[in-house]
Amino acid sequence: MKSCWLPSAGILFYHKHLRYTNSPIMYVKQVFSIWRLLKGIWHGLLAVTAYATLVFYLFSYQNWHFLSFPISIITILGTAISLLLGFRTNSAYDRWWEGRKVWGEIVNDSRTLIRQSITFIKANKDEKDEVVANITHLQIAWCYALANSLRKEPVLVYADLHLTASEHDYAANQNNIPNAILNLIQFKFSELHQDGKIETLLYQNIDQTLQRLCDAMGKCERIKNTIFPTQYSFFVVLVIFIFTLILPMGLVESIGRIAIPITFIISFLFLYMEWIAYVMQNPFENGPNDIPMTSLSRTIEINLLELIGASKIPEKILPKNGVVM
Repeated sequence: MKSCWLPSAGILFYHKHLRYTNSPIMYVKQVFSIWRLLKGIWHGLLAVTAYATLVFYLFSYQNWHFLSFPISIITILGTAISLLLGFRTNSAYDRWWEGRKVWGEIVNDSRTLIRQSITFIKANKDEKDEVVANITHLQIAWCYALANSLRKEPVLVYADLHLTASEHDYAANQNNIPNAILNLIQFKFSELHQDGKIETLLYQNIDQTLQRLCDAMGKCERIKNTIFPTQYSFFVVLVIFIFTLILPMGLVESIGRIAIPITFIISFLFLYMEWIAYVMQNPFENGPNDIPMTSLSRTIEINLLELIGASKIPEKILPKNGVVM
């Protein structure tokens, strides 16, 4: 099927000049730089190491032996922190993985919607090609708009390239732009059903697909707008802080200056686990652990345009330096 409906001019030029700097990205390889590993926690590690050095100096050279602390208490506290961090990391990963599963559903249902459009609509070839192409571009626009809205970026960036002037004006005047675009798709199918171009039973199948897309949008918004319990996060950080304060005191008497690197290593493990949980609990932020929604939207765009036989297909978004948008 060849598409005769075209979005705004300049779409291919814009697609080839997608901005990579300051863009939301996601890791796509196992190995990444030490700086990325440390940049979120290096301030804390530096402070802990300096503090451990001070404890060693005061204990060894100023004879502040009262700084010694029972190692058994430190062991118990470290075990408790490990359990707390395990629960926090699992909870954060559950949020991230749910977001990724939802976008997998969006990819599948977007393909299903266009296949249903191609198969279910009964009209002459030219009219059918135009209607299906219009619905395809609306669905692509919805994906980009949803990704942008979740990231709190200008919602119609990329999406406006797939909207007509009237569709753009309608969506831009709505508070929830992705919902408005989905509403436009519903209007198209409803009109086709009323005109007898889609049978009632088949229209119900399409409506179920649209309902799943709406559900996916709601799930993403729920994850985005539900804050991870602040009290729990603060408590974990507080316990780690207390642990790092007493850790060198429990080690300095038995192992001397070796307490400094040991404190650094143990503190690194706890601080980094907390940092992992922090960045993963919000999968729709502008960070390297973000769900690659722009890349997924581009995949959807390519797949849908191929389904309708469009002559101009944008290129895939390829990873740069091990990350993808």
